[in-house]
Amino acid sequence: MKKIIIITTVPMSFATLVRGQAKYLSNYFDVKLVTSYSKKNVEISKYEGVDLKSINMTRKITIFKDLVALYKLFKYIKKENPDIVYTFTPKAGLLGMITSFLARVPIRIHNVVGMPLMEANGAKKVLLTFIEKFTYMFSTKLLCNSFGLKEFINKNLTSKDIKVVAQGSINGVDTEFFKNTKTIQEQLNIRKKYNIQENDFVITFVGRIVKDKGINELIESFMELKNRYEKMKLLLVGDYEKELNPIKKENEYFIETEESIISVGFQDDIREFLSITDLFVLPSYREGLPNSLIEAGSFGIPLVATNINGCNEIVQSNETGLLIGVKDANSLTNAIDRLYSDNELYNSIKNNLRAFMIKRYDQKYFLGELRKEFERII
Repeated sequence: MKKIIIITTVPMSFATLVRGQAKYLSNYFDVKLVTSYSKKNVEISKYEGVDLKSINMTRKITIFKDLVALYKLFKYIKKENPDIVYTFTPKAGLLGMITSFLARVPIRIHNVVGMPLMEANGAKKVLLTFIEKFTYMFSTKLLCNSFGLKEFINKNLTSKDIKVVAQGSINGVDTEFFKNTKTIQEQLNIRKKYNIQENDFVITFVGRIVKDKGINELIESFMELKNRYEKMKLLLVGDYEKELNPIKKENEYFIETEESIISVGFQDDIREFLSITDLFVLPSYREGLPNSLIEAGSFGIPLVATNINGCNEIVQSNETGLLIGVKDANSLTNAIDRLYSDNELYNSIKNNLRAFMIKRYDQKYFLGELRKEFERII
């Protein structure tokens, strides 16, 4: 049985983004996981049914810590002697591809799931571009999670062949897990728990509360809309990253003080929040192919997202939702207003969504295609 080591920078990626992937692949390969240390690592290992090695990596550029991680990764990969090293997220990709090259691993696959340099400028953009190119140089195969991202990479970073597995995504979505099974009474109870009234129109965002996710535009748009419609609520599910990518102080203040904005922090299971959601928004500046849109769509929730690669593969205007301009609060306001006011359009979109997501992004389909890709590469 061929051995695969899968590496990601932070444990949350295994706990959420690719949950269940190692469990599936372990039926066909000897799978081991590597990520930074956290209290969740034992739980992740138990759920996936595979060994997990803790090696601390940081998402920031930290020369000394990165060298320590590089050394520890090299020792571990050399000892395990895998047939494949498979990485995703930028830092894990950089360190994993270098160490697996030095350890003479024959197949080195990096999956590009996002591109921070798209929103970077100056010296930071130069550095991030170098890191991406350096990572690709040490890989033997590149994957990415959306067709738009593949086009961007081939145009700007490398001429290497890039494979998009299935219809995109990094793990597909368990569409049976992301299915609204709550009764009307259960939904009312959840609303009551968060001080949301039965006839309130709930707009939900799931993700990091950071500038690059369009949170500044979302708060500005919502503050405008709540003056028009008193029955609107904004539900934010995610944590701040105040050091890496902070939002405006005034918008942070609105989140903390405005009664119509409910912020619940990071949640392991977002289904109860999706069950009370009327409209799902993702006004992000950059994405790979965002699972949050697929999860919400699998719940049958109409979508509003920016017209960027990844988002515009999931959101098809007037069919699964509406697309808006990047960094454009007015465009976001108009899209939300339209879906709130136009019941015919709203219901038409709502009725299309779940079947669309199952056909294109169901997890069983995706994981089957990922396994076939690994077997083909081998």
